[in-house]
Amino acid sequence: MSRQRSHDYSKPYLDEYLGTLTTPVLTQRASPDGGGVVVSGACPRCHGRTETEHRRGVPGTGSKGIFDRLVGQRGTPPEPEPEPLVGEVHFCECGHPHPQLPPDPGFVGCGASWRFQP
Repeated sequence: MSRQRSHDYSKPYLDEYLGTLTTPVLTQRASPDGGGVVVSGACPRCHGRTETEHRRGVPGTGSKGIFDRLVGQRGTPPEPEPEPLVGEVHFCECGHPHPQLPPDPGFVGCGASWRFQP
């Protein structure tokens, strides 16, 4: 069993794409209200805890709208939503203002982003 590394709060902010990881650092579960998926785990750069909720029916998540859902109810299966753990770019959202954090960052964290492909 591998031991989780502790959050490196001193790691400076760097807008850095880490590429595609093949070892999962995140897991997913249904959101509390069932309206989405929560992806959480440790950032591979600063090792801080990060968590993002992907809502169902949001543009870019595979849902085409009410018309397509109605068509699906009439016998044509709706398109499946993409797998958030695999289909999205993930960002460090550890919430810690790392040194050199820009004044208006897209996400408060160390600046890392990555994809996961098993």
